[in-house]
Amino acid sequence: MKKILLILLLFFTFFSNTFAYNPTSNELNLISNFKDKVNNLSKVKWELWLKRNIISIENFLKVNKNERTNFLLWEILTDMNEVLSDLKIKNEEQLQKQLQELENQKQEQLKQSKDYNEKAEWFFEIYWKDITTSLEINDKCTKYFDFVDEIAKKNDFPTELIIATWSKESNCNLSNPANWWWPFQITSKYYTPWDITLEEFWEYVQTYIDFTKWKWNYFNNNTYHNYKSRFWSENIAITYDNYTLRDLKLSAILYNWVSKDTTLDWNTFANSNLNNNVTTNSDWLVTRFLKILNWRTKNK
Repeated sequence: MKKILLILLLFFTFFSNTFAYNPTSNELNLISNFKDKVNNLSKVKWELWLKRNIISIENFLKVNKNERTNFLLWEILTDMNEVLSDLKIKNEEQLQKQLQELENQKQEQLKQSKDYNEKAEWFFEIYWKDITTSLEINDKCTKYFDFVDEIAKKNDFPTELIIATWSKESNCNLSNPANWWWPFQITSKYYTPWDITLEEFWEYVQTYIDFTKWKWNYFNNNTYHNYKSRFWSENIAITYDNYTLRDLKLSAILYNWVSKDTTLDWNTFANSNLNNNVTTNSDWLVTRFLKILNWRTKNK
């Protein structure tokens, strides 16, 4: 601002005189050009820059006695105040627009969350009644629910399936188990037994998702082992918030292996403690999935 004020003062001093002043056309053009410069600078430097310059000019006008200089400075000051007023309006409009966009995003997220919770409640109500064990789940498995949920959304993959597998394979511990087969017990992966960080766990979850999706793709497209002919001839079509009981059972089966006598309803990996026909001392994936789904509807 000091530089701008200096230019102004030099300009006005050069043309100064002491009698009542009527600006020439040349001076009005110069003032107009200066106003344009202020307008352009205000778009880059915004409100604070304008306020500082306005205060500087106002302070100078309080002590300056030259009528001509004061007249010309007042022209500039008036324009700067108008620019500042317009800028405030634009800033306020932009802020309101941004706030409205954020509110719209929040409402959409709430709507999606509500829609999924309603769907989740409906799904749970249909299939939970024959579960033979308590609906409680280990607090360790929900401690990082939001963390896992973020990864799941990015991959369009059910959060509950990730946690159910983690729960079954390593009791939701944030560590590599002693058998070197890491938290998801995929035997083609080897990791030194030890505690892991959340950053490492993120990578592990991503690897698990990629592995599971590869299994789904193999089921859907492999013609050498045409598993679809044995399991209702439909593709697995699981997404973050859309799945069927049949698809969840198939995913559990494929995660381990498919033998010649594997069936959807009697396979232990899929059905353990889901009903009285298949009971063991430990829940398997679909049962755990339903319990975590129930926890989500009550807590999220």
